[in-house]
Amino acid sequence: MECHGHFRSSSCISCGIPYDGHKCKIQIIDKEDIPICPKCGCLVKPDIVFFGESLPVRFKNLLHSDLSNCDLLIVMGTSLKVAPVSLIPEMINSHIPRVLFNRELVGDFVPPDVEGNYRDVFEEGDCDDSVRKLCEYLGWENELLEMNEKTKIG
Repeated sequence: MECHGHFRSSSCISCGIPYDGHKCKIQIIDKEDIPICPKCGCLVKPDIVFFGESLPVRFKNLLHSDLSNCDLLIVMGTSLKVAPVSLIPEMINSHIPRVLFNRELVGDFVPPDVEGNYRDVFEEGDCDDSVRKLCEYLGWENELLEMNEKTKIG
C-alpha cells in the first residue's frame, strides 16, 4: 500500500474533478508549473500525502491485517522519523525478517555485524540500485525493466 500516495491520479482541490495524473506529474516536475482545473480554475493536486496531511483511510484499514499476514518486511529510502509509518518496523512480529534498502541504518534496525541479529538485513546504498540487484539475484531483472519502461513519462 502506498501510504504516502502516488502521481498516477490527481484531482482538483475544490471541485474534485479528476485530472490526468501523468499530465499533472509532467506539469509539476518537468515544467515546474502548477496544474489548474479546467472546470473551476482552482489548483490540481496529485494523490500524494503532503506534510501535515492525514494518511488515507485505507492505510488505517489495512495496517493491522497486513502486519499480521506479513512474512517479510521491506523498508526502502526513508529516515523513519515520521509516525505512524516510522513505527511499522517496530510493530511487526519479532520473528519476521526485515530488509532495509537505504543510504543509512535507521529506526530500530540492527546492524548486520551485531551478534544475535537473526532477522535484519541492511543493504546500504541507493534504493534503485539495491532493488535492481535484488531483482538480478531473483531472476526478475527483465520484469523490472519492462515495468520501468511502462511507467516512464515522456
